[in-house]
Formats: sequence, C-alpha cells, structure tokens
Amino acid sequence: MKRAFIYIFAMLALLSCSKEFDDGTGVMPADSGMLRMSIAMPKDYGNGEYDPMDYCTVKIYKYTETESETGVPERIKELIRKYESVEDIPAEIWLLAGDYSISVNAGDESPASTTNKSYAGSQDFTIEAGVVQPVTVSCSLQNAIVQVVFDQTVIEKFPDAAHSYISVTEEFDLGSAESGSVPTLRFDGDGTGYFIVPAETPVLSWFFHGESTDEETGTVEKTGKIENVRAAVKYTLTFKYSKGLGGSLSFEIEVDENPEIIDDTIAFSPDPTIKGEGFDADAAQKYIDGTYTFSISALAAISKMSLNADGEDYELLNGEHTGISVSQTDEKHYSVTLGPEFFAQMYGGVHDITFTVDDADGGHGDKTTQFAVQGITPLSEGDYDLWYNTANFRAMVLDTSASEIMIGYRIAGSEWKKIAASKDPSQENIYTAQATDFSAGKNYEYRLFIDSAETGAQATTASPEGGQIPDADFENWSQSGACIYPYAAGGTQWWDTGNPGSTTLGEDYNLTVSSTDIRPGSKGQYSAYMHSDYPSMLGIGKFAAGSIFFGRFVGTQGTNGKTDFGRPYTFTARPKAVKFWYKNSQGTINKTGNIEKSGTDLLKVFVAFCNWTEPHRVDTSNSGTFFDPRNAEGVTAYGYFETTESSAEWTEKTIDIIYNSDEKPNYLVFTFTVSGYGDYFTGSTDSWGYLDDVELVY
Repeated sequence: MKRAFIYIFAMLALLSCSKEFDDGTGVMPADSGMLRMSIAMPKDYGNGEYDPMDYCTVKIYKYTETESETGVPERIKELIRKYESVEDIPAEIWLLAGDYSISVNAGDESPASTTNKSYAGSQDFTIEAGVVQPVTVSCSLQNAIVQVVFDQTVIEKFPDAAHSYISVTEEFDLGSAESGSVPTLRFDGDGTGYFIVPAETPVLSWFFHGESTDEETGTVEKTGKIENVRAAVKYTLTFKYSKGLGGSLSFEIEVDENPEIIDDTIAFSPDPTIKGEGFDADAAQKYIDGTYTFSISALAAISKMSLNADGEDYELLNGEHTGISVSQTDEKHYSVTLGPEFFAQMYGGVHDITFTVDDADGGHGDKTTQFAVQGITPLSEGDYDLWYNTANFRAMVLDTSASEIMIGYRIAGSEWKKIAASKDPSQENIYTAQATDFSAGKNYEYRLFIDSAETGAQATTASPEGGQIPDADFENWSQSGACIYPYAAGGTQWWDTGNPGSTTLGEDYNLTVSSTDIRPGSKGQYSAYMHSDYPSMLGIGKFAAGSIFFGRFVGTQGTNGKTDFGRPYTFTARPKAVKFWYKNSQGTINKTGNIEKSGTDLLKVFVAFCNWTEPHRVDTSNSGTFFDPRNAEGVTAYGYFETTESSAEWTEKTIDIIYNSDEKPNYLVFTFTVSGYGDYFTGSTDSWGYLDDVELVY
C-alpha cells in the first residue's frame, strides 16, 4: 500500500539578523534568518468528511547547549513555536542561526476508527548564514490498517449471524469490547479499520462469532491476536469456512507493507478429533475384557494429549502408564489403546474417561466416553451400620454367562469371607450382598468373585472408630472447697464420686482422688484412686464406699445420698466389650448397715447401655432404687464383673457385653467401686483400688 506523506516546505532565507522576530521596520535584523513554510498533503489523505489537516499541530524546537552539574555539556530541545492550526502559521518566521527541529501531527489520533487516519513526522535541520535551506518533514501514517474479509463460505454458513471484533488489547475480552472500555471496532461483514497501538504492547486481538442454522455446526466462536503490530502496515484478516476439513473455520492474516511485502499467515485449523476404532465413542460402553482404541488426529501438530479417569490425569505424550499404549503415525495422528490392566484399576460402576487434545495452532478438542466396568462398587458411609454391624455391598456384573456371583470381604490380610449376591431389581446390572459382622475400627478389603474368579479391582475401606467414654483416662481433676472432682474446672462433668457427700465432714474424707500411680504403658499422668471409709462426727456416721461412676452425685439428705447413674450418649457403633486397668486390695468387711454381710469385701464393676428418657436415680434411703444392670428396666446391653480377690499389680480386664436386644440405646452407665455393698452402707474400711484407661472395644 502507498505511504501517506505530509510535505512541509521550509524555505529559510538567512539574512543578517540579531533577533528572532521582526521589529516592525520591515528591515531584516542582522544575523537573522527567515523561514517560509508551506504544507502539502496527498490527494487521498482525507475522505470528504474527515480532514486530518483540521487537527494539525506544528512545533518548532531549538537545540541549545548547556552544562550539566557534572560539567559535561548537554544538548537540550527547547520549544520556541507552536501552531495549533495551519491558519496560524505565519508566512514568514525569523530564526537565529543554529540547530532546529520541526514536528507535525495531523489527525485526531483515534485509537480505533473506520475513517479517521492520523499522521506524524519530525525533521531536524540547521540554519546556516547565507544559505537558503529547504526542509521536508515526512509524516507517515500512524495507524495500523486491518482489513476484515468474510469469505463466501462464511457468508453461506452463517448468513444472518456472523460478526467479528478487533480490539486494541493483548487478550480479547468480550465484555470489554462490547462496553467500549477498550478501543474496539465491530465488523458485520467486510470492512477496514484503522488502529493506533501502544508501542509497549503492539498487539491487536480479534474475535469471531457465527451462528449456523445447521444443528451440527451450531455456534462457532474463535479468538486470536496479531502480534508485533506496526503502523502503516496493512493486515488482512480473512475468515473462511473449510468444508473439506470436516466443517470448521480457518483464519488467515495477511500483512502488506510498501515497499516491502510481508506475508504472515496464521492458520487456525479445525479442532482435533477423537474417535473410537470399531465403536462409537459418544455411546456408553460395557467393559468386561479386551481393549479399546481411540484414534486422535489434528490438522496441526498435536502439542498436548491427556486422559482423565476417576480424577487422575495421564499425560499421554510423556511417560508410560499402566494399561495405556500410545502409538504415533506422525505428529498429527495418534492411537491410544486402553487395555485390561487399565480397566483392572477401576471399581465397578460407570466411569467417565475424557481425552483432551491441543494442537500447535490453538485447536482444542475433547471427548468423554462412559464405560460401565464390572467389579465391586466402593462403600459409602451410608452403606454400613456399625451398631447393627451390617455392610451392604454392591457390584456391577455385566457377564450374562456368570453362574455364581459372590462378594468377598475380609479384615486386611485375613481369609476371605464370601457371601452370595443377588440381583437388585431397581438397578440395572447391580448385585447386592449384606455382611452381618462388619465392625468399627477395622481395615477391610472387599471385591467381586464371578465363578470363583477374582473380578475387577479390589476395594478397601477403613471403618470409623467407635466412640469412647469421655474423660475415661482420668487426666482431669479439680477442687472446689473441700471436695475433689474428677473433671476439669469449668469443663463438662461426665464422671462423679461420693466425695460431695463424704466431704461434708471435711477435706480428709475425699474418698476418690487422682493418683500418679498409673498403669504400665499409659500415655497419661494420672489414674483414679479410691478407698472406703467411715466418716463420722461426734460418733455419728455411716460407711462410705470408694467409687467412681459415669453420672452425677445429686446431694445428701441426712446421712443418705442421691446419685444419677448414666449420661446421654450417642452410640455410633456396637461395642463388644469394655476394657480397663485396675489394681485393688479387698479388706474384710468390718462395717455393716442395711444388710448383713461378712467375709471379704466385694470389688464391683459394670457397664450398661440403656434406653432412658432420664438418668436412673439411686436414693440410698430406698433400696428399691438400687441399680443392677442384669435385671434393671431399659437396659439394652450390659457387662458385669465382681471379685473378692485382690490384685497388687496393675491388671488389664476385659468384660464382654451381653445384649438383651438390638435396640440402639441412648444412655451409658459405668461404675467402679471397691465396696460392692456400699449402697447398703456395708463394706470394709481397708478396701482400696485404682482405675485407669477405660475403653470400649469394638
């Protein structure tokens, strides 16, 4: 394309003149020169409505020498004349001899326009005495020219809904373009635009949108950019629809500059395609055995190819992956085969396998194929009930010739337990089986067996730990007044003792306290120590048993006490036993109250799981309120232990839980006492015991 120039003829008549101005006498001052200036524009610089010369600014600068702070001479450029329009420029301009520069700007400097072009140029010159010096300032076009061409194939494919945007921005943003927050031109067909791009980011971005009445084609959108954009260079952006390439869009950018012609073509190929060999990759597949091969192709070199299955990404152009083989015909064509080892890693059920492919020309393609895979389905939290010890297993079975379908499970590393599976009438290809001994806190393995053969991936799950009794390590103690309590000050009270009753006679009658004598291997610092005694004042008193229990001491009435056995408790699993550590010394009964007993005092420990609406209240003045878990109402399960034997060393004891029903309880009771007849104020003042680390066993 032809360059556009503004010609400025500066006729400088250098006469003797001593000033930069006419003193009004009509006689040239000594040592002075006169500049006569005229401006000429090419015939096609305007368009009839817009004239760049209407926006013309001319500036004249003088170069002078000055000395810097470091003493080094510096050349500075000083503005001495400025004319805002052609009409303002005088016919004669007197200048002193020296070095000068002229700059010219013509045009409104629109950043994006279909009509308004802008020009600029500058030229240094020197005025010498006695010499007429002509000066020409060449003003070149400041706009980059973009010609948009909608090929006939685009017009036919998108007859009513095709347009493009060109924006002066590095990355195209549709919202910014449509709002006008960045300089943008819209083209609904062929057209030409003029853009002024910043020198620091010489980039134009473009966007194409087309809507086809053909449902297969649908909406097509593309974005791209023209980089290293230069002023006075023409870029032709042609949009074509390529029927021969499977029906897609290609784009060509042509750069035209005079006197040198530069061709810079950027081709946007159709997106890469992913197809199944011998099967429809858009349809769900049933996998039992064998291989599946996908053909992947593009019209430009494939730069990225990946597969995602069950959230795991496989980069197919790099490395090796189990069960996946990749073969290459050339840089544009690949085959990917998924073999038995790949599918053997998958659990039973439906899996999305997604290919993602990018090519070197910016094309992008993806394909998701669903595979129904034979095998066990992973358990979810809702599939098991640890109170009833059940687990409901599911498996997908696709082999219609299978005669025996079993689901096996085991605690990790043990022998398989196999249970027959039956078809679920509500779900296609799903078989179910229920285990009835699935426990808390175990690591299980499980899988599908078809005709005795292990089928599909082996699954694992860790069943949640069952709940434990709060503060059952007896690490938290506090004291208020004379009474010592088995819980932290300000903390939740789970456990209690008879101390609130016995210490009414003084601090010395705390019968249950903390001790640093702990069981072997304990992670804590304290255990619970208790002893029985006979608190009295003025000869009046009653036997008090050393004990600790899960509940609350309510108060005293005279010399009688009231306690609430049990606390509300949420059972998440079914305990099989209760385990604890103890040591004790059982004395000879030397105090009797409401029952006649003799011989060795009784150590009594019990646990109970109950269905109650409130705790069980024991009133020592009423033996009818006394609690025995073996025959009390509302007891779902219990464990009971009593002995008259003493254990001088720490002993671990496990009490099995006996279940009266499968009903899930809501209260938990635990009691440890060194005087088992204490409710009757009977026992030995020589009895004592330690308790540490009570634990429910699942």
